[in-house]
Amino acid sequence: MVKIKKVSKRQPLKQKYSIAKKATAHRKKLKKIIKKTKIHKRRFTKKSFKIPDCIFKENILSNIKLLALNKRERKKKKRGRNTIEDEEKCIEIEMNTLDDSTIKNLKYDLNIWTEDEKGKLEENEKLITKINLENITFLDYLQMHFYLKMKIFEKVKEEKYDMLNEHFFYIDNLLDIIKNCDVLFYIIDARSPLIYMDKNIIDFVKLCKKEIVIILNKCDLVDNEIIKQWLTFFRNYYITIPFTSLVNKHLLSSKNKYKPVPEFANYNDKMAGGDNKNMCCYIKYVIKNLFPKNVQITYGVIGHIYTGRNTFLRTLLNQFNYIHVQNSENDIAVDENIHVYKICGLILKKNLQGMELIKKLHALNNLEKYNFISEFLINLSGKNFIQIMFFLGEYKIVNEFQTYISKNLDKTQKREIKKKLVNSLCLIDEEKGATSRNFNFKYIKNVYIKLIKNVIPYYVIPKSKMTYAGEHNNNHILSLFGHINDEIYAPIDEYILSRKKYATSFVIIKSDKFNFYV
Repeated sequence: MVKIKKVSKRQPLKQKYSIAKKATAHRKKLKKIIKKTKIHKRRFTKKSFKIPDCIFKENILSNIKLLALNKRERKKKKRGRNTIEDEEKCIEIEMNTLDDSTIKNLKYDLNIWTEDEKGKLEENEKLITKINLENITFLDYLQMHFYLKMKIFEKVKEEKYDMLNEHFFYIDNLLDIIKNCDVLFYIIDARSPLIYMDKNIIDFVKLCKKEIVIILNKCDLVDNEIIKQWLTFFRNYYITIPFTSLVNKHLLSSKNKYKPVPEFANYNDKMAGGDNKNMCCYIKYVIKNLFPKNVQITYGVIGHIYTGRNTFLRTLLNQFNYIHVQNSENDIAVDENIHVYKICGLILKKNLQGMELIKKLHALNNLEKYNFISEFLINLSGKNFIQIMFFLGEYKIVNEFQTYISKNLDKTQKREIKKKLVNSLCLIDEEKGATSRNFNFKYIKNVYIKLIKNVIPYYVIPKSKMTYAGEHNNNHILSLFGHINDEIYAPIDEYILSRKKYATSFVIIKSDKFNFYV
């Protein structure tokens, strides 16, 4: 074999590529350093202005600094003026939808009206004072221009917003629904209706000159005589409609389409009202026959958690044969001059305690569940306490309660006995008290689920006799809607009261421990 005298200068490819990679990596590194430190901007071509050492050197330097500062301030002022002018000229508006409410609100925000409209609106706006607002009825409100409706809403919001924000969660979303609707269906649970009547929200809606319709939901879970009493009571103050959901019997398809409700017994020809042949469409009948047809009205739904807001809204859309499509429109035109706002308003109060926790029944932590269940069971009368324990299958507790209780004991002593028995069920160790590790989670969950799923048929009535000064309010409703008793209330009440009940026997809770307003 021939030996090569000189070493080969040929570079292997592996070495060549590794050197190239290192070089590119090094260049990238240098670029990053240059960007961070801005080395390339540090080189000045201009010569620095040197002032020779003299007596006036300090004064000259201070004058230069003052001139520089004045120049900067002038520039800032100019920029500020330009931004203010730009803000006056340009308004940033988010448009997620192109429905009727959004377009009206957009016109109002941008103040896009004709010259004739502007002149009339400015004159009418001056007339909106406290004295004039008191005299405006709901029918007058419907005839108003959208601009004036918004002015009334903004005036009321300015006065009440701080108070509402202090007491309620998600108040901005709720006020947005109230703003865009003319008639609001306020959903309450027929089992304990007074606890869901919120004074602040009702007052706000009434001050905005909008109309509230109380929907007494879940009437199939309450005895007929109690429903009659609640209807006569509430109708002295508000338009009140009893309601029983039919959506559960005709479940929606997986594609979120609302199917028309089939086969229900016809009531009579009077109730038909054109295309309303079934009594199951009585909400549609109320809307078409109670309120004016010549004016566009937007209907919205508000209420607390677990009162049936979404079910009612689905039923309402179903009765107008509306097929739900997942679009971004919130204001839906279901018929001529009839619009429905498809987002439900949630009323959720802050700092709920005791029985008031029923207002957020689906969102309770373990301590809140314990407080609610213990408060619920302790406030029961002896007879109802035994009845509910039978429903829960706690026969041992029933025997213990009957042995402890005697006629000689007063209310406080009986309450203490019930408290001990409830704690023996809900707590692992009674001495440790209500701590996170001491809860009997299985039992609390069992009672909680049975209350939510209506396994325990109960309803609440006030202990003390209720009085009302309803003549003035009732006359006011009749003056606006004279035909309401015969044409609306009578056929709907007869239909609801004739329907089958969920249970034959009920646990009746007599209690005045509710914050209510009518």
